[in-house]
Amino acid sequence: MLPTYVSGAIIYSNLLMLLSIGFTFAYLTAKVPNFAHGGNAAIGIYVTFTLVRIMELDPYWAILFAFPICGLTSALIYKGVIQALKRRGAGLISLSIATIAAQMMIFASVNIYADYMRGQAGAYARVFLFRNEDFEWLGLPGVLLVSTLLAVSIITVLHLMLTKTKFGIATRATVENADLAGTLGIDTELISLVSWFITGGLAGVAGTLLPLWFQSTPYTGSLILMSVFSASVVGGMSSIYGAMVGGYVIGLTEVLGTSFLSDQLGSWVLSYRPLIPLIAMFIILVRVPEGLAGIAGKIDLSRIRESASSLSTFARRRRGDRDA
Repeated sequence: MLPTYVSGAIIYSNLLMLLSIGFTFAYLTAKVPNFAHGGNAAIGIYVTFTLVRIMELDPYWAILFAFPICGLTSALIYKGVIQALKRRGAGLISLSIATIAAQMMIFASVNIYADYMRGQAGAYARVFLFRNEDFEWLGLPGVLLVSTLLAVSIITVLHLMLTKTKFGIATRATVENADLAGTLGIDTELISLVSWFITGGLAGVAGTLLPLWFQSTPYTGSLILMSVFSASVVGGMSSIYGAMVGGYVIGLTEVLGTSFLSDQLGSWVLSYRPLIPLIAMFIILVRVPEGLAGIAGKIDLSRIRESASSLSTFARRRRGDRDA
């Protein structure tokens, strides 16, 4: 019912949104960019591979396994690396480099696991695609429906959590001013630890769905990280809601833009697809460093309401004059 490239754009945007939310959420609570975020997506990819190729289960079962596995991995990185280095007075640069090192360790582990699967189980795990393992509904691929449902559900749950629960209020206080939140009795380190668990789980969930539409390899998690980072920057690193918008902006632009350019200029353009999120990030950083969330924050809603009220009053007067 939809062209393949449109389905791919929506699926990719849904998954990129989940990843960018996690990247931004982790940064807001710990004030450290987690460059190991792509590694959690890679783990999710290979959870799906294990369930489909080794255990011969439905690929969507991977969601239930990947969330806790990747959540624990992310929490361990925070507890064992970030928190430990903070106690020793490490700065932002050192902490960022530490997450890059963690990403490399995860990347190496995923490669070792892929080779192990080939040697022990006889399953080629270097390049794979599971579209044939997916279901269809009304001519639409199952991963399109599931990823969209997941995106809407997670956005709703996060919003309710941040606005209606004590943990959400404590999280927002930690984001606004961690030192002040600490003096009020909020355990900011626990807030950051739980936040990193959630963000790692979201990355794992996104990773489980990638092989159902996109060709996946051990490098996929690392390659997608640049798009995730660009989406977070475009949306605004100061807002989870901005990350949601940034994920869709970058995802749709990257897939649809590449498809359009390849039709106009030739298939050689496909090799330069990673440049699209980089160009978008560069434009935003030059024009609006605070991202789309910063633009929204600058809009004076009171003036908009006043203008709307004035227009409504003017329209009523005109209708009264015509009736008279």
